[in-house]
Amino acid sequence: MTKYPFYHRDRAARYENYAAEYVFEQTEPTAWTPLQNPLRQAQAALIVSAGLRLQTQHEFQIGEKGGSSEFRQISIHINPADLAYDFTSYDTSEVEKDLNVLAPVNRLKDLVDAEEIRGIHETFFSFFGLCPELEELQESALKVANTLIEAGVDVAFLVPANMVCNQTMGLVARTLERAGISTVTLSTAREITEQVKVPRSIFVNHPFGRTLGKAGDKEGQHAIMMEMVQALKSLQRPGKMIESAARWEGLIE
Repeated sequence: MTKYPFYHRDRAARYENYAAEYVFEQTEPTAWTPLQNPLRQAQAALIVSAGLRLQTQHEFQIGEKGGSSEFRQISIHINPADLAYDFTSYDTSEVEKDLNVLAPVNRLKDLVDAEEIRGIHETFFSFFGLCPELEELQESALKVANTLIEAGVDVAFLVPANMVCNQTMGLVARTLERAGISTVTLSTAREITEQVKVPRSIFVNHPFGRTLGKAGDKEGQHAIMMEMVQALKSLQRPGKMIESAARWEGLIE
């Protein structure tokens, strides 16, 4: 069972119990698209589930069951001061200081500079996070897939923000793989990712809202991105999850 030692006892127990009791009946086989070319020749895209949007974009529309299947496209050159956060079921304090803890656009640019990937799609895709309307989520994920295929994108990096985001990002990853795009997804809830049967994933035991670590920790963020790169290169069968070497230090209030 996933443990969350960086939270105080009651909060940690609440998250741990939710993960342990989570049930998702995934009856379809795990989709799988192997890399067609060396990763250094690949065009990449970023997809997150932090409920981010431009302040000039419409707020996410919440459905009858709560949550939203919508997504927003945001320039990878965005000034973080121009962002709004509609999904507030996680602590946004760290991402407001450093966008890269949830939307690692600068770390992806570093991968381009290091010639690990060829380039990045000009926008990243921001989902709301909580999305109980699965058919609508599927439709949105297909729109993203079609946009990426038209743009010549080969691989996608997916990053969840909180507990339920692991389901959303996992389902989006499955849709992208069926469409022919290789994916790698970070997970902060091992049980959810396993039951959704995500194609390729890395479990990183970090607090929600801090998936790639602490604000300003470029080295730590880069290390996790390189783990994602290695997963894309090395994982040879669908549904495989590896564990990140990253470890969170300290308690979250």
